[in-house]
Amino acid sequence: MAESMPLSLIIAWIVFFGFLDTHQRHATRFRGESQGYLLALQVSTLLGSLVGLALLVYYFMQVAWYWPIILFVIASLIAGFGFGLLDAKIGQLGMSLMAFIGWPVAAIWVYFIIRNLKP
Repeated sequence: MAESMPLSLIIAWIVFFGFLDTHQRHATRFRGESQGYLLALQVSTLLGSLVGLALLVYYFMQVAWYWPIILFVIASLIAGFGFGLLDAKIGQLGMSLMAFIGWPVAAIWVYFIIRNLKP
């Protein structure tokens, strides 16, 4: 298992999905006046979802078909819960601002981890 799904990949996916989920939660509960910020959240969520799907497909191509499903279920549940707690502690706006940089950086991290996996 360690070769197909290293701990670093799980952590990177948790960070990626957690920040992306932060944007999704903030966009659905947005109460601000800035429609530009809402649009930025929505675009970020769409782009992040497409990037996440592409990363899972790339991971699928590198390993057995079931590893991306396991990664998505386990790490996404942890990320949703953990980043939900961070939203409550730090505040949704602060987390959302961090997520504009956080999910793209984490996506690059995930990509390089997957690229270095041995099929």
